Amino acid sequence: MHHRRSHLVGLFLPPVPEYVEVNELVARRPYPVEPGKPLHIQCQLYADGAAPDVLAVVEQWLGRYGLPEPTPLPHQSYQQEIAFSMQAYLYSLWDPESKKWWTTKGGGPISEQARPAAFVADLLLGELISPDRALAAQCRQRAEEVARLIGGPLRLDAQRLPGRFDLAVANPNHAAHLLTTRREDGTWRFDADYEPKQGPFAGADYHRLGPDEALEVGICARKAYEVLRYARIAGDMEVYGQMVPTLEVMERFRVPRAAQVWEVPVHTPDVLAAADAVDAFLEAYWISGDQRWLNAAVLWARRGLPFIYLWPDPEKPFLLGASIPVFGATWHKMSWFGRPVQWNGLRYALALLKLAPHDQSLPWRQLATLIVHSAIHQQAPEGPDVALWPDYISAIDSQRCPLVFPPRQIIQCICELLDRPEEPRTTIIGQGQRRLHITATGRISQPLWEQNRLQFMVTYPDGEQGVVLISPVGRPEEVRLDGQPIPQRPALEQSDEPGWRYEPGYAYLSIRIPRSGPVKVEIRPAEHRPITRVPKLADKIAFEFTESSDGWFPLHQVENLRAEQGLLQGEMTGLDPYIARYLLRVPGRGSPVLRVRLRTTAGRTAQLFWATETNPQFDEQHSIRFALQSDGQFHEYRLEVGKHPAWREGVITALRLDPADQPGQFALDYLRANPD
Repeated sequence: MHHRRSHLVGLFLPPVPEYVEVNELVARRPYPVEPGKPLHIQCQLYADGAAPDVLAVVEQWLGRYGLPEPTPLPHQSYQQEIAFSMQAYLYSLWDPESKKWWTTKGGGPISEQARPAAFVADLLLGELISPDRALAAQCRQRAEEVARLIGGPLRLDAQRLPGRFDLAVANPNHAAHLLTTRREDGTWRFDADYEPKQGPFAGADYHRLGPDEALEVGICARKAYEVLRYARIAGDMEVYGQMVPTLEVMERFRVPRAAQVWEVPVHTPDVLAAADAVDAFLEAYWISGDQRWLNAAVLWARRGLPFIYLWPDPEKPFLLGASIPVFGATWHKMSWFGRPVQWNGLRYALALLKLAPHDQSLPWRQLATLIVHSAIHQQAPEGPDVALWPDYISAIDSQRCPLVFPPRQIIQCICELLDRPEEPRTTIIGQGQRRLHITATGRISQPLWEQNRLQFMVTYPDGEQGVVLISPVGRPEEVRLDGQPIPQRPALEQSDEPGWRYEPGYAYLSIRIPRSGPVKVEIRPAEHRPITRVPKLADKIAFEFTESSDGWFPLHQVENLRAEQGLLQGEMTGLDPYIARYLLRVPGRGSPVLRVRLRTTAGRTAQLFWATETNPQFDEQHSIRFALQSDGQFHEYRLEVGKHPAWREGVITALRLDPADQPGQFALDYLRANPD
């Protein structure tokens, strides 16, 4: 109080909550004392006027008593826990009529049915790991049943990351979109003017949760993590440099807050903010090697400690390692004290498992294990919700929230504990600006880059396989696995055979490894290729493509997008192809007319979408269609976008062009604004 080191310390008896109402300092009924039976009261007080922060007391407690042993697993091993979790995909989530899963259950309108590829991947993992071969066969059968409906190879890696591996783990378009929404000072901020149109908080007034433009670490951290994860995998040092101001802003905060501002006030301390900050600073450390960022990751890991219950209760095996989500309430009404929310804790646990190999100041892996075991004990052991776990559970009477979740997050953390990580790891070889980033879910070892030749070993866990991504690299002439040359394969992930694909627009080399165990990979030549993937902020619409793609990226059903001979060219592979350019800040009023010179070989209609500061998503209300002449010749199209109020009154932050509505080829000569 009043900037003085003064505190009130008290010992409260009888215990809460049996004898004391919420927010009361006096018991509502007396504690029974038996005649002739002594009552012993004992406590320990810790005070340190020189302590650097309030977390010193937690670390003092850990130093004196250590962490308790995790609550024993109900099924004896992690492999058995994964096998048990398969009951969710075989029974409790499955709807045999629709042949879909509930992605959550018990949430009313927020619970939906779908066929997530990640659930198929979990079934394939269950088949691989389960010691019960009958259960393994059931997993295989259900995985085959759904894969026939959703497509894709029936492989763990292909279902875990469907589509192209390189774009699934390092999509510059996603990073560019996030950077588009970032302020000039490097921050993302709370939008109190946001008006949800649907969901449980439709129509809510977000000004009740905090002032507009409020800034806290939790508002920035998750977006920072996603951009930096892209930069780490892609080897994009330009984007890393753009993110340093954001990291410096995040360093200023001391309390984790505001990661759950869809329902929790901005000022509320929040364990998810700590988890996201650990992730963001770890990514910065991995790409840069700067100890400053690792120190920051450790600080934010420490700041998550007060949210974790560190004492056992024999009647509540889930309590040890349970995670308090926030020190506050939803919409100032529903308190989260005494209501663990373990999906928050699992995010924190996963961040700690990634931190543990780099820092031994505290037993991070053991703490993460406590959290994972708590989540496992929250899974329903039987019944219609078997293997599902609740959104929250009462630490007082064990009452479970009716909204229950699939075991996806639990399995992800168990895989990390079993050294079968789902998160791709990156090995960096080279120095300064001349570096190659090698990324895979397998383990990379013995990297050697000399005389323009790159070689390394990659080892996937038993029964797994995958794709290795190397970036930023020039096109090779030859790729070998265990000394044997392998062919180029455009649809790399759809094949069961080895092969490689080079993406010139991103300087990505993807290599498919078709088996587990150690495999030697050789690439010749292996040249570092500088490339700008995420464009700089543009303040005018003037794209000529004379030297590059000018920051335009393929988003959907466009292959081999490239800038050649002053044209942006590509192949349209479906009925809804489109490309986009993020990182714009152009007042629409000053650009009332756009001129597009375009050549297409198919299609009848093209469409231009735009995003604005107030409407950051592409939608039909912010678009204009125009008829095509698809004769393989260039035609100029004049788009009077200024007549559209959503353009005229907005600040344009992104453009999307759908060049046609049929498969074929296209070439874009220019897209420019005219003041007329």
